[in-house]
Amino acid sequence: MKFMSMTGLRNSLNAWLPAIVLVAVPMSAGALEITGSFSGWWGQPEQQNHGVIVAISQLPSGEKTGVVYWSHYDESDRPTWLFAQGDIDRDLIRATVYAFEGISFMQPDVPGAQFGQPVGTMEVRFSDCLQGRIQFDTETVGAGEFPIRRLSNQPGVACSGGISDDFRPDRLPREFTMALTPVGAFPNARGHVEFKMRPGRADFTVTVENLPEDEYLLRVGGESRGTLEVFADQDGNAGRLRFRSPAVPGTMLFDFDPRDRRIELLAGNEVVLAASAPAQGDFMGPGAAPFDGPADGRFETEIELANDGIYPDASATARFEMLGPSAPGVGQMEFDISVVNIPVGTYPVLVMGLERGRIEVSGIGSGETRGDIEFRFPDAPGASTFDFDPRGAMIEILDGTTRLFSSAFPESGADGGFGMGMGPGPGMGMGPGMGPGMGPGMEQGVAFAEIGIELDNAGIYPAGTAEAKYEQHPMRAVFRISVENIPSGAYRLFVGGVNRGVLDVIETSRGTSGWIGFGDPPAFSEPALDFDPRGKRVTIFQNGRLIFGADFPN
Repeated sequence: MKFMSMTGLRNSLNAWLPAIVLVAVPMSAGALEITGSFSGWWGQPEQQNHGVIVAISQLPSGEKTGVVYWSHYDESDRPTWLFAQGDIDRDLIRATVYAFEGISFMQPDVPGAQFGQPVGTMEVRFSDCLQGRIQFDTETVGAGEFPIRRLSNQPGVACSGGISDDFRPDRLPREFTMALTPVGAFPNARGHVEFKMRPGRADFTVTVENLPEDEYLLRVGGESRGTLEVFADQDGNAGRLRFRSPAVPGTMLFDFDPRDRRIELLAGNEVVLAASAPAQGDFMGPGAAPFDGPADGRFETEIELANDGIYPDASATARFEMLGPSAPGVGQMEFDISVVNIPVGTYPVLVMGLERGRIEVSGIGSGETRGDIEFRFPDAPGASTFDFDPRGAMIEILDGTTRLFSSAFPESGADGGFGMGMGPGPGMGMGPGMGPGMGPGMEQGVAFAEIGIELDNAGIYPAGTAEAKYEQHPMRAVFRISVENIPSGAYRLFVGGVNRGVLDVIETSRGTSGWIGFGDPPAFSEPALDFDPRGKRVTIFQNGRLIFGADFPN
């Protein structure tokens, strides 16, 4: 085996590597977790046409394993390769090296044959997402070491060296908050920890009070994770230590999992605060689901509400969706109502006669208007809490006491039940990615798939939030960006460096918000989704200043 394109890849590296270095997250020495984002081609900058392919996989037991294919030359200068596989320990792969002999070109498969023989050991240690070093000791090519440098990136896969890299975009976010209990010398000390894990980002914060000014060691699962410094302020003594994946200025890289671990704060060798973290944490949101969803499969129904004739050219739709996990009653649920072409204003939404929220209708250009209200479980930025069951209920949109739209929502899905299908077959869209696609929108065989991320705040407006979501339905794909709590005005959206439109942020009764949505095919007056956001950089600018940005998953 030979990397025929290794020279070309190395030459092209000079063109694109500096750009990667600019966006690579700095890491403290030794602070790194090997994740799936390290998979790819790695060259040997000190050797000609040598290199390795690294593949990080998950075993059925849940443990990760590292596989390395080393392309090099034997003692007769013939291209050859060795195979290595082993366990992962933070920034290190400890692997056994195998050599394969007795196989001819295009030899038919021989079931049960064992051509590979162990010939030595290999250790692969990464210093960051771009470089590492390999040490080897083999019977075939002897012993030695060499540096490696990344040659390829996986589109849509962020590498930070933190635990968020391995959190799949189809997983529900998890969180927990728990108190630290005083132990020993400082009985009045207080503290708590907060953990949040969602696609593209993970946070872990330790906060303490009423401890003497000093430095304290944080230990998680018996391993030292950092030093927390307690300062005196006007409210007393306090200190905080923040971890984040990916890391940002002011945080340490979150490269360990605190769940199901003992968390301790030490003064010297003495534990002063401690607690045991839960094994998983809770789903982000208001707690238990408001009602049972399908134990397996999916429920989805969308209807058009009947127009009572006040605004004959207007229309409204209601859509309900439940994703069923392995256990009943704990899943992701969404209920959305949209209305177009009624006057700008605020309109109550009633479900079974009870007001559940208000739709803010605003102008979208060309004399047209649109308004939406979203309910989510678990809670999501920009959405209202979903704590009612719309199935079989009367849905109404009012203007004061005048009813504009109404319909009874069906009790079952469009297919007559929970049969939309989220099984293990190909193309169902609930794996780690959604496949290569058949164009910017539709993908054959996909019943439903969704990716949603929170965009990183660049710090211009610290209270602001932004969310990007891509949904793929059997006959339609949607990409939507929403922002909140930033000043009113026009903001430009870029996807993959291309200007895709303007978000108009306006004042509402709940603060400022704005959104822009694209559809394939487009609905109502929304722009066409004629591009694929997956694997692209999504950014929002105002007057040339970056406000939000993130790499959208693939």
